[in-house]
Amino acid sequence: MKQSAARFGTCRGRSRPKNLGSLTALTAMALLFTQPLQSQVYKFGHCLLGCPQGAAPSNHILVRSIYTLSFNTTTKTADWVAYQVTAGSIGIASSLSRELVPDDFVADTLEIADFFAIQERGLVRAQYAPLVSFAATPYWPEVNYSTNAVVHTSSLSQGAWYGLDWAVRNLVNREAAVYVVTGPVFYPEAEPRTLVTNKQHRIPDGFFKVVLTREGRAAAFLFPQDTAVHVHHCDLRSSLTEIEGLTGLELFPDGSSRLELSLYSALGCSS
Repeated sequence: MKQSAARFGTCRGRSRPKNLGSLTALTAMALLFTQPLQSQVYKFGHCLLGCPQGAAPSNHILVRSIYTLSFNTTTKTADWVAYQVTAGSIGIASSLSRELVPDDFVADTLEIADFFAIQERGLVRAQYAPLVSFAATPYWPEVNYSTNAVVHTSSLSQGAWYGLDWAVRNLVNREAAVYVVTGPVFYPEAEPRTLVTNKQHRIPDGFFKVVLTREGRAAAFLFPQDTAVHVHHCDLRSSLTEIEGLTGLELFPDGSSRLELSLYSALGCSS
């Protein structure tokens, strides 16, 4: 298996490559890791301090040109998505398609019909890895895969979530690269919310997002699904400990102790 020339973080997992075909580089197509067999260490450039650990062992780990994710076929959403944003990757997305694309590597996902009329319930189909952050790359269509899709409330999508994505892109103008790890939060005591479909799934109760730089500066946020549109992302600051406790993930297995939550001001937050 050949890998791209990008700088890599590590991702440890009990898994093996599957359906790789004649892959010559990560930029050529996706890598799929599934079916736990033996302990291996994989190096993926989207994960600065190692890919998150602790997701369900049956998850599909998909490595694409612009992100790596761990897809959970029970909830029908990624347990985590990791990506890197650079000044060269950001572009204008107004003319680009946002149509959902079936993922050839994972058949058991939500489909276009499953999102029918969700706007009437105050919901929207969103993306973990955002289109604008990769619109200047030839790989922007990858954000439309069904494994990168997720359901947001309209208020969250248009408010704090959008605000943080904008702040990340603004930060990239001052940093060589910014890394992001994001994913869903499910509260055991919450009444499960679902779409109008017979497929087993669950709409997340909230989301986490951690932004970090190569120098070890970081910022952590926790977004309740029902966040009002006027709430600022800076009002939703969190900690790695809180997020890991809610998700059961070890977010940065190669060095969370090296991170300092000192990036908030660079994302528009006052101390």
